[in-house]
Amino acid sequence: MSMLPFFAFFLLVFLGHFFAYKLIIIAWPGIFKKTWLVGLMLAAVTLLFFASFISLNIWPHSFIAYLYVLTAILFALLTQLMLFAFIFCLRLLLLKYWPWFKRNCLLPDPKSTARLFFFLAIVFFLLGTYNAFFPKVKAITLDAFSPEIKDVQFVHLSDLHLGAVYRPFYLSNLVRRVNALRPDFVIISGDLFDGSDKGLEEFISPLSVFEMPVIFVPGNHDTYLTDMAVNETVKAAGFIHLVDEAILQSNLEIIAFNYLSNQDSNLNRTINNLDADQAYPRIVVNHVPVDHKEANDLGAKLFLSGHAHRGQIFPFSLVTSLIYGPFAYGLEQYENMITYTSAGTATWGPPIRTIFPGEIILFSFK
Repeated sequence: MSMLPFFAFFLLVFLGHFFAYKLIIIAWPGIFKKTWLVGLMLAAVTLLFFASFISLNIWPHSFIAYLYVLTAILFALLTQLMLFAFIFCLRLLLLKYWPWFKRNCLLPDPKSTARLFFFLAIVFFLLGTYNAFFPKVKAITLDAFSPEIKDVQFVHLSDLHLGAVYRPFYLSNLVRRVNALRPDFVIISGDLFDGSDKGLEEFISPLSVFEMPVIFVPGNHDTYLTDMAVNETVKAAGFIHLVDEAILQSNLEIIAFNYLSNQDSNLNRTINNLDADQAYPRIVVNHVPVDHKEANDLGAKLFLSGHAHRGQIFPFSLVTSLIYGPFAYGLEQYENMITYTSAGTATWGPPIRTIFPGEIILFSFK
């Protein structure tokens, strides 16, 4: 059962290439004398994107970084071509087998319709790119778990994926927006970095501009780097780096779970510096929206995570829902504990978010 979502992901990508191929050759039938070249180019974009991502983590060379950025942008465009090509091909089937649809069709010409869908894909690509680089501020107000935390505010960031795509100028703008909210502290629930050791020192200066304490809990992409590289970077930025450890902040006990896997670990891990008297309300931070039972057993009132990106690109949101169920995104309740899974602040891979932008979440206790 655990392999089903991954099979669904690769099936969607494979079928998407076929639909995009059909859309392009119908839209411009005279351009490509050898239509198989269209399929080859589409496949090349995808293969180069995944290959450059893997290579960048192994061999962080500038050429590989540029190739990754270029193919990530092209793959982002390809995802929208896949989506609109699917709708176009579904329309062709309806025209062929449903007489009523054929009689009432507004655009009967396949070539004109294909070109319209192609340009719609470009429009959605541009809108999705805007969503990727300009996360929205989302305010969430919760009843105070104790009188001592009334009026406390904090910002939750997740999945910044700093690296080849999200550069220091993006980070500087993000930090400026967070500072303007004036929270008491910030929690980053993993994937601060995309996974390459190259150029991490570039991010120290903008990370250091946060005007409040920042608690960083690593995610899976942070583990692609060496522990020394991560530790040195966040330490130089003045962050509080927590791994299976608790810390008191603004009358809240923040507990960090180390990243273990994308599924429930069924562990009862040892948490350093845990307050034995449980005198303060507890917030558990785990990069992946799993291990809710362990957090609930610790008496946590709030559970924060990210990782799933709200699917990032439709229809891959269906895949994340298969994996994480109701905890794939947003506010939920797990027994006595409130959970929130962030849509992520930035993106992984293709810098695009169809429909929904990234998030800067401002939590307030009233």
